[in-house]
Amino acid sequence: NIKKEKYMNSQQFLTVDSGGSKTKIALYNMDGNLIKTTTTQGFGKAVDSQEIISDLLEVFSKFCDGYSISTVICNLGGKNKREFELTLQSSFPNAQIQLFRESEGKIGTVLCEKYNAQVTLMAGTGSIAIAPIENKIVICGGWGANISDQGSGYQVGLDAIRLSLEQLDGVKPLSLLTKKITGVDQPFLPADAEKYCLLRDIVRQNIFPLDRAHIASLAKVVCECATLGDKSALNVYEKAGKDLASTALLAAEKTRKNLERVVVTGGMVNAKQFWSTTFEKTIKEKYNLQEVIYIADGIDVAICEMAKNKI
Repeated sequence: NIKKEKYMNSQQFLTVDSGGSKTKIALYNMDGNLIKTTTTQGFGKAVDSQEIISDLLEVFSKFCDGYSISTVICNLGGKNKREFELTLQSSFPNAQIQLFRESEGKIGTVLCEKYNAQVTLMAGTGSIAIAPIENKIVICGGWGANISDQGSGYQVGLDAIRLSLEQLDGVKPLSLLTKKITGVDQPFLPADAEKYCLLRDIVRQNIFPLDRAHIASLAKVVCECATLGDKSALNVYEKAGKDLASTALLAAEKTRKNLERVVVTGGMVNAKQFWSTTFEKTIKEKYNLQEVIYIADGIDVAICEMAKNKI
């Protein structure tokens, strides 16, 4: 309460980063100093509407109670831009609001400029590469849910499921990853058809629901298994490193610039020890890569810069 009273007679700005898995909200004073932050469910969706997101409205009401918000900068990982506009306008009718879809490239451009990089790779639940070129932009990957997520948390989770089911159909001992994903300790032995179907249905129940957020959450299981040295989990991350590099390379090739510096941001950065070597090695096969800047909260950094500069 004492801290809140300190800001009662001044204005603050708010940054919002919302994707399919989570939403991070941060409150700053006008000098760019962090006051407080919170994380809640993801509100980014693959569909848009003319409705206000009531749950998000409630989050804003509680989080910003007692503060005067003059500026709101929002990065949206979904397609529901109109929903967010209506929600932000209803929550902050007197604030200057700037809302960008992640695939519009604004955040990636700010990070490239800040770190003098040629490509920004956003790798969270989804993945997308942004490469500014003069007054234009190149966007690769990020085509949408379930069709273009190379190297993302969602893809890691999906690859883990597929690998686990393949092992379950085999005869070799199951990896730790497969046991965690499927809830089964050994490959299925020959059995009558009814029992076989029952066992497979149990595995499906252990894996379900097959929605995007849940599958992406399995990336945490992959990380836990990789930390314990599980080869299957490490293989999943090696593939992710190659996939992420491929997306970054596509963006670089379109700019026709030498790819010397890359910014990588998003949740996948938290597991970079398992895939960054493969990622960098793959890029160095084509470019004289000098540096990769890994920033898990790079989107926060970018939207904070934008709010401070009132872009």
